[in-house]
Amino acid sequence: AVVSTQSTGEFGSVEIVVGLDQKPAQSSINAYMEYRPKLSEEEEGEELDAKTLQYIRIGELLRENSTDNTKLIVVTLPVPRDHTPALQYMSWLEAMTADLPPILLLRGNQQDALTFYC
Repeated sequence: AVVSTQSTGEFGSVEIVVGLDQKPAQSSINAYMEYRPKLSEEEEGEELDAKTLQYIRIGELLRENSTDNTKLIVVTLPVPRDHTPALQYMSWLEAMTADLPPILLLRGNQQDALTFYC
């Protein structure tokens, strides 16, 4: 992940954020379990899948790298899997964005884009 810091209207630096491959803290997992949707009774007590843990960890990294001076965070909107229930997808977004400054989620189409200024 890349974090850009801004000062006086111009970008001051770009920082590489590492740690996405680490498991999220148990406190973050517990917080997610409080609001995650229960889609069926069979899911009670099930292990969280790797994708859910990834979104919880992304939220942790965003919180760790945000300060009181952060005015806006820009993040690519995750593309849901075809079989992902809407409630599950919304819980992933909540895991990523909870307790943060305003966030702009940008949707792309997974294609490179070139912008030309004339």
